[in-house]
Amino acid sequence: MKISQKLFLAFIGLTSIVLIATLSLARWSFDQGFVNYIHSLEEERLHTLSNSFSSLYGQSGQSWDNVSVQQLNTLLRVFSADPLKLVTNGDRKLPPRPLFVDAIKGVDSGPEERVRRGPPPHLRDARKAGPPRRLGPPTSIYNPAGERLAGDAFDDIDGSISMPVLYNDEVVATLYSNPIFEVNSISAKAFAKQQLWTSIWIGLLCLSLAIIISWLLARVLLMPVREVVKGISHLSKGNYSERFNLDRQDELGLLMNDIDHLAVTLENTRSAKNRWFADISHELRTPLSILCGEIDAIKAGIRPFNQQQLTSLEQEVMRIKHLVDDLYQLSLSDVGGLKYQFESLNITQCINETLISLEDKISEKDIAVSFTADKPIFITGDAMRLRQLLANVILNSVAYTDSPGHLSIDLITEKERLLIVFNDTKPSVDASECELLFDPLHRQDSSRVRRNNGAGLGLTISRNIVEAHDGLISARPSNLGGLCIEIVLPLQKES
Repeated sequence: MKISQKLFLAFIGLTSIVLIATLSLARWSFDQGFVNYIHSLEEERLHTLSNSFSSLYGQSGQSWDNVSVQQLNTLLRVFSADPLKLVTNGDRKLPPRPLFVDAIKGVDSGPEERVRRGPPPHLRDARKAGPPRRLGPPTSIYNPAGERLAGDAFDDIDGSISMPVLYNDEVVATLYSNPIFEVNSISAKAFAKQQLWTSIWIGLLCLSLAIIISWLLARVLLMPVREVVKGISHLSKGNYSERFNLDRQDELGLLMNDIDHLAVTLENTRSAKNRWFADISHELRTPLSILCGEIDAIKAGIRPFNQQQLTSLEQEVMRIKHLVDDLYQLSLSDVGGLKYQFESLNITQCINETLISLEDKISEKDIAVSFTADKPIFITGDAMRLRQLLANVILNSVAYTDSPGHLSIDLITEKERLLIVFNDTKPSVDASECELLFDPLHRQDSSRVRRNNGAGLGLTISRNIVEAHDGLISARPSNLGGLCIEIVLPLQKES
């Protein structure tokens, strides 16, 4: 399954879960709110009924003994409003207000209105009125002693809705009504069913919109991922020139930048490898061509096989041997195969010994070397590798410096590190090419390409030796007109 399909299904699944949970909670909240609304209507009905009983209590001499059970039941049934019908009454007119309520409020309804309405319910003849019709839930009235005066009996009176009947701020009775936990009327069920179908259609509409939005989001979010996959495909096929043209500031943008950097690195590595093979082939072919020419000339009798010819052949063989040794040393240093024996050593003495061993070669080029050290300086390192490092740097300066020339070697201590600075006279190197000097077989288009032997691997090996000693090596144009090479090594820590 593709990532786009997984992302699409994840969006749809998450949206469906949230939608189902939201609709379910909304439905539950509606049911609870609807029942609570009916309970509030029932409390309003009981409050109205309480006022009616309070008026009846006052008209009956402030005693329930003067009121018959039939009158109480009639008032309970006739003067109660069905809360469910109040919900669905719409614009229908409410039943007329009882006359005795008008009398309590001080309103004179007039003789015509009294005739039209008739006597109060508790004074009407029950036989003429016919069987009373229940307009609300089961309701009963109890006196303060807890005795039921009229109405329906309750199994659990504590769980009922109660409303006190007050007369002159004194509780003279209590009305009880059964709470409604489930709506069973036809109109209420129809309303609930309508709300349910409305919720279902809203949910389906929201799900459809979620499907469309999820599909669009999956395409938009995966667009840069497809670009990354495309770029990696180009890299795997060896096409390192492709670059991303998207300007993004998120994690995918960082990934694209890293892939572009990787492509540049691979392209440079491939170019360096090709240049490496070409340079190695050239360095090996030159002495081999000379050897083949010398041998052919000796075999043809053009040149005699004497000591002079033997010396010439030996020089070319040694040149090849020196190149092979440098390649071997470089390969060992690159893979970490060089062995190091770290010990405390005097770098001042090490430089003096190296200069003594190279005295003949320095004299041949007529190079003046200046090196003065007032006191010994100790570092922790491998004596043999450090002598090799110093010899490579000094021979590089001697080979590339015009005759007569000058080489200055200075030691500078700064806190916990030692600086070894080599400055020679012209010719110099452009500042932009100084760091390239440490690349294997690097050649410049300047006057500093003349060497007697070697293949340009000395500084590369020197860099690996310095890095093995936790140091740094750098190059820059010298104040003397030539090249300045600076080596930074850590000083020996005092015990």
